[in-house]
Amino acid sequence: MSDFWRNTIKKEDNEKKKVKFSTRRLLKVGFHLWRQFDDPYYSGFAAQISYYFFMSSIPMLIVLSQVLGLFDISMDFIKDWLDGHLSSQMGSTLVGLFTASSATITNLLMIILALWSASSLSFSLSRLTTYTLSNGKYRFNFITERLKAIPLATLSIIVVAIALVVYVYGEIIALKIFKSKYMLTFLATIRTPMLAVFFCIAILANYYLLPRIRVPIAAVFPGAVVATFGVMLVTWVYSQFTSFSTNYNILYGAFSNIIALMLWFYLISWVLCIGMMFNKSWDIHMRRGRLTPEKIKEYLINQYGEKGDHMYSKLMIGDYDMTNRALDTMAVRASRRFDPGYDSKREREIRDLEEKQRIWERVERERISEIERMSAEEIDNDIIK
Repeated sequence: MSDFWRNTIKKEDNEKKKVKFSTRRLLKVGFHLWRQFDDPYYSGFAAQISYYFFMSSIPMLIVLSQVLGLFDISMDFIKDWLDGHLSSQMGSTLVGLFTASSATITNLLMIILALWSASSLSFSLSRLTTYTLSNGKYRFNFITERLKAIPLATLSIIVVAIALVVYVYGEIIALKIFKSKYMLTFLATIRTPMLAVFFCIAILANYYLLPRIRVPIAAVFPGAVVATFGVMLVTWVYSQFTSFSTNYNILYGAFSNIIALMLWFYLISWVLCIGMMFNKSWDIHMRRGRLTPEKIKEYLINQYGEKGDHMYSKLMIGDYDMTNRALDTMAVRASRRFDPGYDSKREREIRDLEEKQRIWERVERERISEIERMSAEEIDNDIIK
């Protein structure tokens, strides 16, 4: 595991007030963020999220079209927006994929299935955020995480829908409310920043609500801001690239637009990953003290109240968890019963680990006794003097 997980700030430094922003601190945050990629967990995560982006895009647009229908907004607006930010060919291909599926589906079961598929993206981000906050020590539960991702995916779709409504009809609404051409001009100028704010809210909500460990909003806000600017920058840069590049048509032929779309999703996925990882780097090097291992434990214990200590032991991976047979997964329990020889092998591993644990506990007791003895001798010497 990379040094990203080792809080190298000394304890006495952590007790000091948070430091001010400076170029030197930003440089340390940047290099710390770079070193995070030494952790193999992140190496393929952007590809995983981009896959879920692509898989969930059509069902998300099905649900989004239903929401936009309530405001009488045509899906053609999405095509116009894509044409303005990506190449026109890519925008047409993307909308073609969306309209290939019936956007008039009103069957409740189909909408639920669409939300389940759309929640794949939230589910993947949930694992990333929780892994980052818990220093890679969190014990995931597939069913719990999957079910939690559905309402959050719904929330994200609603936020995007509201953002589109404001983007399309913001001037008309403002004209009816303020009845001022100057205010109308002002709102037209800030319409794009307003859309960025809505996207920032959606990203911040995901960073805050997706992890099983509830941390303060201030702890994940820096990464949400970075991710928002990153998405806008990546989209603009990539739109410029696709406008002047013909390499995709040469290499992939008829599939060039699909490949270009996947690359766009991949870059956005990296931005979302970096945004969450940035929160940890910022907290360490700016000495905010909100995401230290001690604070994460405190958050988790407070989150579950009287069951806090029990839930912390249950949800966080410990060095000697194998010795607790109650924590065996379904796969391990099934292997113990049906895989010949596995149970005896597992028991040998547990005995070796228990012996290692006993040795460590004995050494720790001797170390503590030695410290207490030395402290007592120092006190006696002070008394004699």
